[in-house]
Amino acid sequence: MSENNSNGIGINNLRDIGGKKTSENKTIKKSLFLRCAAPTEWNDSVKNQILGLKKPLIIDFRGVQEEKNNPSRIPKEFLSKRVHLPIEPKVTDLLRRLNKIEKSKTTEINKIFQNAYRKYTIDNIQTFEEFFKILFDNPGSTIMFHCTAGKDRTGFASALILSLFGVKNKIIIDDYLLSNKTYEPTQKVRGEVKKIGVKQLLRVDESWLNAGLEEFSERVGNIKDFCTNIINGENRLKEYLDYCQNLGEQTYVDNGKI
Repeated sequence: MSENNSNGIGINNLRDIGGKKTSENKTIKKSLFLRCAAPTEWNDSVKNQILGLKKPLIIDFRGVQEEKNNPSRIPKEFLSKRVHLPIEPKVTDLLRRLNKIEKSKTTEINKIFQNAYRKYTIDNIQTFEEFFKILFDNPGSTIMFHCTAGKDRTGFASALILSLFGVKNKIIIDDYLLSNKTYEPTQKVRGEVKKIGVKQLLRVDESWLNAGLEEFSERVGNIKDFCTNIINGENRLKEYLDYCQNLGEQTYVDNGKI
């Protein structure tokens, strides 16, 4: 693979979900969990980003054909490992089949996206079991996970991680909605979306994530119980969570005085 010598732009929709306060009044360590769009470009900017991450482990949620059509361009020597955990995209095909009247109704569009997020649990629970198993088997490693745009499948996975650490729901939602500001679709993507006629494909909505998390809760239960079964024990899960957190701001009490 030849390197693009132009500076170019960095990885689209890339952000570190560390630094957020957890339920134990600690903070998730930085550089452990990074979410992004598919790294399908290789240029100086991307190279510098990857070099700063000390050989990340990349998890790719894109469907089989998506990955074949636009493979990751990051050379193997810059990574510790690359894992493909496909979650097949279905919402685009459904939107293509809508008639013009239905496409004009925001409520109908939202229902389709909400159902798509529910399907993340209904059709892909084993994928998320494998996802968390990889996290638990690689404590301290930088995990970079992505789909195509880094906002839907990736946003759902990110919400599950933050929920596991007990991050407040508002903070989880705010991080998810950041993709409306940080995702920059290419001209090609904008053209494809224009043909379909559904601008929501370029955005995310709080109701979509809520629908997905509600489905997860109803079918699977508490995220900590789910992960306890994967890691084989509450003590092991606690050790992992403690390892991934920094001490947060603490109130020191001495002789009854704060």
